Amino acid sequence: MNDTYSLAKWFSFIFFAALLFVNPLGARSAEAKAGKIKRPNIILIVTDNQSERLLGAYGNTHIKTPHIDQLAAEGSLVANAFAASGVCSPTRAALLTGLMPSQTGIHVALPPVVDLENWSAIEEFRNLPSALSAAGYVTGLVGKYHLGNHYKPQIGFDHWVTFHGGHTTTFWDQEVVDNGETYRMQGHLTDFWTDKAIEFVRDQTDKKPFFLMLAYNGPYMLPPTVLMEPRGKHAAYYSKNIPPMPQTPIHPYLESWARGKGPTGQMVKDGTTAWRAIRALNNPIAMINTAAEMSLLDDGIGRLVASLKAQGLDEDTLIVFTSDQGSSYGQHGLWGNTSWSFPFAAYNMNMRVPLIVRYPRLIAAGQTTDRIVNQVDIFPTILDYANVADKNIPNSSGKSIVSILEGKNTDWDDVAFFEFVTVRVIETPKWKYSKSYHDDVTAELYDLEADPEELNNLIAVSEHTKIIEQLDQQLDAYFTKYSDSKYDLWRGGTAKAQLLGNHYGKDYIFSDRFPDWKTPKVEKLSPYVEK
Repeated sequence: MNDTYSLAKWFSFIFFAALLFVNPLGARSAEAKAGKIKRPNIILIVTDNQSERLLGAYGNTHIKTPHIDQLAAEGSLVANAFAASGVCSPTRAALLTGLMPSQTGIHVALPPVVDLENWSAIEEFRNLPSALSAAGYVTGLVGKYHLGNHYKPQIGFDHWVTFHGGHTTTFWDQEVVDNGETYRMQGHLTDFWTDKAIEFVRDQTDKKPFFLMLAYNGPYMLPPTVLMEPRGKHAAYYSKNIPPMPQTPIHPYLESWARGKGPTGQMVKDGTTAWRAIRALNNPIAMINTAAEMSLLDDGIGRLVASLKAQGLDEDTLIVFTSDQGSSYGQHGLWGNTSWSFPFAAYNMNMRVPLIVRYPRLIAAGQTTDRIVNQVDIFPTILDYANVADKNIPNSSGKSIVSILEGKNTDWDDVAFFEFVTVRVIETPKWKYSKSYHDDVTAELYDLEADPEELNNLIAVSEHTKIIEQLDQQLDAYFTKYSDSKYDLWRGGTAKAQLLGNHYGKDYIFSDRFPDWKTPKVEKLSPYVEK
């Protein structure tokens, strides 16, 4: 699959670059500079546990995603976009606050409900919906939230359609909260979210700009959902046209987790999370479900864009398409996001996300950039396009990528930072260096120019000692500068709500190292107030 993926990706990049020369900004750019363009409507589409490699725009020739590919053809595709972390709650927090997990205190997936009324995990930080609401936007959430209790609107959202928690056990006939009303919807959740998103857009008749966060919980890719009998609109097609998947041995981290090596020394019985991941490897059912959910999600985006065009809103709507984090589907013998192994593996399949931005008024069609973009850059970018007067995000390392998206020359630090509980990573166009909180886990260094699939760990090669030292210092300097000591796990900090105790039974790795370590808790903090 790697050869097919690389060749197709190369041709897609050539295609998008060619479009740039036949569709320049021209008069639109002059019109924007003259201040004649109104503040855009904004739709942030976030998928769940999705590798960029599932999309035609990123080189996949086996899974049908024509509408997402069209977004890329009509906008700007970021070839090197990185999640801030490896699981949904911390990455969604990064999208909405521009902050890393060691700043927000959200290190793992949060509980579906906590015993504190209307608790929000990020309300003490400046956040995207509150900032846009204060700037005059009508704001709506449709889909997955997973950043606090879900029964009432939070953090500046006016319109609120969501579901219980964040883990998807099935896409069918689920209980939802629809602006205060709780009921069981009928059918597939992806179709339901799309219907509700179109409904929200159609209701915007007072001429105010709107912000919609459309947070699909598909394609998801995680067991047990991905191991269920395929059903739905695209299941029959992919049952006959199964996309290829890597045939690789089980990764030692996943095998170790499945065997239950730990303080008790006991074997973990079949049926655990780890064994579900192992059963997904090389399993055609898992790939059929993944592809079918991806194509259904693509259908939904096509319907939403068609609705925008029917209302005459297409030219004036900024669409940002991305995912919360990536997901392996066999690469390196892993399945799922970074949390689906222990110790935690952080390969680019887990770290990289799709990022496509379409705004016909200011972004010329067919652009592709290979600049490295971090997830925390999305919040300041949206503030920039919304022309919000106060663009400052306290303590954020994020920066607006407007100039990159519009194809302008700009000074840019091509470096990505990533953290998930016990692993931290720095990545440049050439080098990737990761290290672990665990003393017995070997650090990793990859030369991405020579080894893009991260197969040859160079950490023990003496000639690379200097670059390892430089990357290590740069990684430490970043987290020293931006982390909040209260939530910096590597300096004795803790987490909000939960950490590794509930799911992994491993909070002892922090309490053993830091005698005064405080267990995670839920507390009400003072909400951030827009100036």
